[in-house]
Order: sequence, then C-alpha cells, then structure tokens
Amino acid sequence: AGAALTALAGAVAMTGAATAADLGNMRGSIKDYQPLPQVDRGGSCYFRADVGYAKQNSPDVKWPVNSDYTTITDYGDGSVSTIYESIFVTDEVSNVEMDNRWFGEAGVGCGTGGSRGVRGELVLGVRSNSKIDGEPGFYENRVVEYTTAGFVTDNDNVYDDPLHTSIKSYTMMLNAYKDLGAYGRFTPYVGAGVGVAYNIVDDVYFTENPNLVNRIEGDRELAFAWALMAGVGIMVTDRTTLDIGYRYSDLGKANSGRVDSGGFVNPAVQIDDLTSHEIKVGLRYNFGGGDCCASAEYAPIK
Repeated sequence: AGAALTALAGAVAMTGAATAADLGNMRGSIKDYQPLPQVDRGGSCYFRADVGYAKQNSPDVKWPVNSDYTTITDYGDGSVSTIYESIFVTDEVSNVEMDNRWFGEAGVGCGTGGSRGVRGELVLGVRSNSKIDGEPGFYENRVVEYTTAGFVTDNDNVYDDPLHTSIKSYTMMLNAYKDLGAYGRFTPYVGAGVGVAYNIVDDVYFTENPNLVNRIEGDRELAFAWALMAGVGIMVTDRTTLDIGYRYSDLGKANSGRVDSGGFVNPAVQIDDLTSHEIKVGLRYNFGGGDCCASAEYAPIK
C-alpha cells in the first residue's frame, strides 16, 4: 500500500508540474484552457491478459488449543474417582508462513474519454495453490494417578503440533484507473479495485503430535477483496499496450471445515488477512472505432 501511494504522489507531482508549465505559457484566462490533444489508439475499449507473481504476507491464522488434565484416585475400597479437565490454552497460531504464488488474469476494459483519462475494467483471475504452515499452542496431556500404596504416577506429555494446509484463490475484480498523461510512449497510471475472492482451503493436518492424526476437511468461502495499483503502459503498436504494474491485494479470509477424517468435530482453522505485494506484466489490445466510449489516449506532454 505504501508503494502504491508513493507512486501516486510522484506521478501527480510530475503531472502537476507539466500542467503548470503549459498554463504559464498560455495567453488569456484559465477558462480558455483546453484539454491536451489526443492520439487515436484505434478505440479506447480493450481486452487484457496478465501474468504475475505474488509475494505473500503472513496471514493471521487461529486454531484453539485445549490441554487435557486427568486425575485418577484409587481409594482401595473398590471405588475410584476420575476428574477430567479441559483448559483453554490459546487460539493464536505463531510463525505462520505462506508460500509465494503465481497468478493469471484476463478481462475487458473501457475508457470514459476527454481529458480525464479514466478507465474501468472487469477482470477474472486465478492464483496458484499456496502452502500455509504454522505452530498452534502447545498441547499438554497430563494424567496424575494416586494409588492405594500412596504412589503417584505422573504422565505429563507436551506436544508441538505444527499445522499445515494450502489455499487456492479465484478472483473477480472491478478496477478503476487514472491515466496521468502520456510521456512519449509511456503512460503512468494509478488505480484501485474491489471485488470478490473465492478462497479454497485444502485439508488441514498436523505433525509431531500423536493425538492429532486425523485430517480436518477443507472448505471454500467467498470473501470481499480489494486492491491498490500503480504502473505504466508502454505503447507497442496503435492498438497494443504493454502494461507493467505493482499491486497490493487483500483477498479477505477463509476457513477450513470442522469434521475430520475420523468423523470427529473440531474447531475450524481460521485464516484472515490474505494480503500480498504483486508484480504483473500484461498486454492490452484496443478494439472498436476511434470513438469507442468517446475516448482516446493523451498526446505526449511537452
């Protein structure tokens, strides 16, 4: 997000300086100022396709752990008492790591025309499966047994139980961009998008804990998603633009199921803040006539 805002500030400052220079060379009042001349790009509506690489931030993962304490007392007269307690430890999962992943997108967009340089897009995307690892709280299984001979048997086992799963995402985003004027063949832009992410969580399994041998079923969830973008379009031909950009994405949250492979019901693993820093490269191909959506790209600023 910081990188996107920095790009926005720099681009706005550069565009403002160029515009001020043009106004300073004009005669007459400000009301006589006209938009910059435009270059026919063969239509302002376009198809686009992109590929990119997402550096995943560590998501916020929660899974509650309850330690088990059992006290058994043999009174020697044939009676035995058993007291069982389950005490909550924590639901925080620490040392969470999520693998980086590739993504691909395709969509269609169109401009609004005039000197505003605004574009809108509808884009569908898919992100590859990404592994998630973390460490839930330590599970303690303690059994204390008092015998008739006065002996105490104390079995105290503390287990580390690393958690593992993976997640795949499909997205549908509605994006809006502001083109900041053309500089030769280069047109910098900033943008923002909102949409939905369909996050698919795989089975959850644990290692190093003999009490957690079953796998918890996965699940899928539709979540709100948003993004901030900045980049540059490079004119390749009259109809083709190479698009190189940065994006900060937030794909919301996801959860596992609750039933495990043994038929037991467990707390769901909750995964939140699925955010990433992304670099993407793609092509935009303009189509339609020169008056499509009544728009065309700016001529270079002198």
